[in-house]
Amino acid sequence: MKVRDVMTPSPSCVRPNDTVQLAAQQMKLHNVGILPVCDEGVLFGVITDRDIAVECVATGNNPIDCLVKDYMTANPITISPDADTDEALDLMGREQVRRLCVMEDGKLVGILALGDLAVQALDAQNLAKTLARISQPVRSGEPVFR
Repeated sequence: MKVRDVMTPSPSCVRPNDTVQLAAQQMKLHNVGILPVCDEGVLFGVITDRDIAVECVATGNNPIDCLVKDYMTANPITISPDADTDEALDLMGREQVRRLCVMEDGKLVGILALGDLAVQALDAQNLAKTLARISQPVRSGEPVFR
């Protein structure tokens, strides 16, 4: 199966200079936990509900006053829509991420989440192996923000 067959197409985006509050409102509106950060078709990063809760709100910052660019993860992991879903699972496991930005011809065309793959009739062992790889603690001692 190909990534394009499973991904969520045409995801909603926020801009780097949008407020974190706007990002949270967009997540609520679209019932998602991640938003690509784009401007004029260029993908700059992603912001997650965890970025907002843990990095912004839990540190005492007001999301109304904070900008997405200060809490996003720059240079997100990407994949082609023509890639095989097994390749996507391997990439997620290797990079320890649950979501991939799907890029075609330099443009964002979708988001692929581990959950998208889980609802398909895919190999359950491969899904479990990927989740285990994603969930391994980072050994370098440096936090990974994805």
